[in-house]
Amino acid sequence: MKNIFKTLFLLLLVITFNSCEKELEQLPNDSVSPDSYYSNIGEMEAAMRGVYRGFVFDDDGNTEDYYGASYASRPDILADNVILTPAGRDTNRSFFEWNYQPNLAWDILYAPYVVTNRVNLILSNMDRIPAGSDKDNIIGEARAARALALFDAVRVYSQIPTQSTGANASLGLPIITGIDPAVVATRPTVESNYNFIITELLAARDLIASDNGSGRFNKNAVNALLSRAYLYNGDYLEAINAANAVTSAVAPMSTFAGIWTDASEDGVLLKINQDRILDNIGIGIEWSQSVSPTLIPEYAMSFELSNLYQTTDVRRSAYTLPQTDSDGNLYNSIIKMFGEAGQSNGAVDAKILRTAEVYLNKAEAHAMRGEFAQALTALDEVRSNRYSGFVSPAETGATLIDAIKLERRLEFFAESHRFFDLKRWNESVTRSATDGDFFDGTGTPAAQTSLPAGNFKFQLPIPQRETNINPALQQNPGY
Repeated sequence: MKNIFKTLFLLLLVITFNSCEKELEQLPNDSVSPDSYYSNIGEMEAAMRGVYRGFVFDDDGNTEDYYGASYASRPDILADNVILTPAGRDTNRSFFEWNYQPNLAWDILYAPYVVTNRVNLILSNMDRIPAGSDKDNIIGEARAARALALFDAVRVYSQIPTQSTGANASLGLPIITGIDPAVVATRPTVESNYNFIITELLAARDLIASDNGSGRFNKNAVNALLSRAYLYNGDYLEAINAANAVTSAVAPMSTFAGIWTDASEDGVLLKINQDRILDNIGIGIEWSQSVSPTLIPEYAMSFELSNLYQTTDVRRSAYTLPQTDSDGNLYNSIIKMFGEAGQSNGAVDAKILRTAEVYLNKAEAHAMRGEFAQALTALDEVRSNRYSGFVSPAETGATLIDAIKLERRLEFFAESHRFFDLKRWNESVTRSATDGDFFDGTGTPAAQTSLPAGNFKFQLPIPQRETNINPALQQNPGY
């Protein structure tokens, strides 16, 4: 955890004057201030690199709280996709057992607001830049990044609009658009959060370039995130429209496994690039560590989920590998984020948006509108690229909706989705009470097996130190 906690109030004050020299490597450490920087398009480009870096590193250089670590793992740990292994270090045990409290909380508030403040510094200085496509592109990237940051935080701490009839009126998270350190952060409604996220993305879509190269938002990535936001918001027609605007293809079977070792970018719409030597962000070590020739497992794929992957499914071998620990116990070891080829320390680019999600968003939105033929077509676009010899079962109605939900679970294992999908569908987390952590289902079962739909713990607690320093930041009900 971070050595010194910074509240949202202090975040605005401290980062306003220090984020540039701490994070933007292009600048001398002794000469940076918002008054002298942000004066040309090159400096704005450099500042945007700092924004992207914030998705994997916080302002102190830590990786534990965002896509550099916990955001890739905890949505599966909180759900039913993985099982805790007693052979590990009990990493994230309180989240697996839903035993979190305000004084033992997931502190994912800080990192997204680091990103937000870096964006706000850029946007507040944009009047220095001459009009043109380069300026528009930077504004588009910045607003898309700010939307993603709020979206990621609000789905952890707040209800999702489709979760309950009262979700829109429930507590959201602060919307910060300026750099005034005197702003007192309060919690508006979930509805205002989603309105802001969608408005940001619509503005970004109109400004951003179609191709910004690897590791940056572009028009396809904005439309992909917009399709997700509309789906979460229950705006199914708009989710379809945004999905239709994405021009990228689903990754084929032949290159799919290479996505997870950074050998391929097929179907990847947004990822955060890292250098395995300079950055060495160990995303994969959330699941296990390798000490040749054995494994130190933290979590394994659940026996129930492993049985859902068909033998013809390319994801089966791309996501897991049977591996033993030092005692000879065999596990469904998670290798999806284990690292680039030639190393096993978990260093790999963080994948945030993929074309497969766009098609599954579209399939679900069509199905929710009762447009089952269109939903099947979108679903089969993914399935035909995942199963060898695929023949569509031609589902319809409730059976088709179940098939879409299953495919989301299979596709996005260990990729920041499962807990949020169950949450927005208002479904329970249900784990086996008998399946253990070993490859064949023996071993130690989960002690906690059910989080009922609607339980207050689907909204994680605001960290106590936030509410202690800023009483206006209201705690979630139940804590």
